[in-house]
Amino acid sequence: MVLKDCDSCLVYGTDNRPLAKARVEIMDEDRILLFFQFSKLRSIRIKTFVDFHDRQYGVVRCHCDLIIQNNRLPTKLAEPWMAQCTILKVQDTFQRQKDLRVDVGMKAEFTSLSTGYFSGTIQNISAGGIFLLTSHVLKKNERFQFSRRLEDEMVRLEARVVRIGPLVKGEYSYGCQFVGITLEAEAAVRKFVYKKQKERQNRLGKRA
Repeated sequence: MVLKDCDSCLVYGTDNRPLAKARVEIMDEDRILLFFQFSKLRSIRIKTFVDFHDRQYGVVRCHCDLIIQNNRLPTKLAEPWMAQCTILKVQDTFQRQKDLRVDVGMKAEFTSLSTGYFSGTIQNISAGGIFLLTSHVLKKNERFQFSRRLEDEMVRLEARVVRIGPLVKGEYSYGCQFVGITLEAEAAVRKFVYKKQKERQNRLGKRA
């Protein structure tokens, strides 16, 4: 069984760009059903990538065969389309541990919903949030937004301050948690963290 505990996924189009989110039902070893609230689909059979969001494994990216058709099953939600999904190949797995974080030291610009624009440095990042250094004073539970390019993807994120830390080199430090993160953004962050972690392991391996 490729998946252990999965009830959602992100389906990509044939252009390799995110197409639609879907609810996942694992029927048995060889039968997976996807249900779409997104209405702008059509009946088609395609081979494409799907990011399955598994609670045990993280994001499991698979190359899949999808048969998309009108949903005639009595589902509780308004899901006009469904797909029979067959996993052809597991392409990759991003960040098996949700709290795995990597040091990045990235400069960024932020906009607080209450105190306005400020700049700072993202010391480390995980799929759950960031550790932020800034000269700007933030309060606990204060929310802010920022956009950042993670490798080849521009990601827009919102976070809130959950922990106020000590001064670090004259700057305030804050532990921040992502708020309302989309599946697409979470997948991008997981992929970025996974890649940086692999790069770090490779560097350490070369030094050994």
